[in-house]
Amino acid sequence: MAIFGAVFGAAILLFVLFSGIGRNTGFLWLWLAAGIGIIGFNLWAAFGKRGATEVVETHENTDSVTERRNA
Repeated sequence: MAIFGAVFGAAILLFVLFSGIGRNTGFLWLWLAAGIGIIGFNLWAAFGKRGATEVVETHENTDSVTERRNA
């Protein structure tokens, strides 16, 4: 999913870059900076050794679930 997000994000950035939307107002530079930041953070969180900002792990005891269903 991270690779899809990066490819799709890059396609959006390239479209805006080559279409010239906001070139005279500075919107282009804001759009590029935000897009590069989002794509970079997405890839860092997905593939970095400790890249994710928060990891939530849950372990459910299957025995207690079975006992509750049978009760």
